[in-house]
Amino acid sequence: MEAAAAAQPIFRAMKEDRDGYPTTGSSSRTLGVRIDLPSRDIFVEPDGTVSPGTGGMSVALDAAQNLPKHRLPKSLGGEGRDPVFKMSSAALPASLLVRTDRYPHALVEPATVCLFDHYEKNLWGTRVSWSIAHD
Repeated sequence: MEAAAAAQPIFRAMKEDRDGYPTTGSSSRTLGVRIDLPSRDIFVEPDGTVSPGTGGMSVALDAAQNLPKHRLPKSLGGEGRDPVFKMSSAALPASLLVRTDRYPHALVEPATVCLFDHYEKNLWGTRVSWSIAHD
């Protein structure tokens, strides 16, 4: 497992809010992560902290077409219903990192141990850095 390249493009299919940016939330279709079973994205310790290397928000590296077919919208040959957003991993704050787990899948994780609330706010803070990746 390795950190992604410094300025690598990352992609995620997400619901689009009225202002054209991704909707924040705690589902697989929003800018955020799930913390409850059965589909937990990151483990929250009893003290409320999260750590690097324990999961995070799923993204695809390098191209929108690297998303799973069920996430890729019909306009790009998939079965999904949400638009694909992209951003440069270089636009992430220092508090977040991209870790490749099985190329082209990667996770946006906390860079250091922090409270889950801080991690979530840092993810949500990237909202205006995402843009639609296709027509």
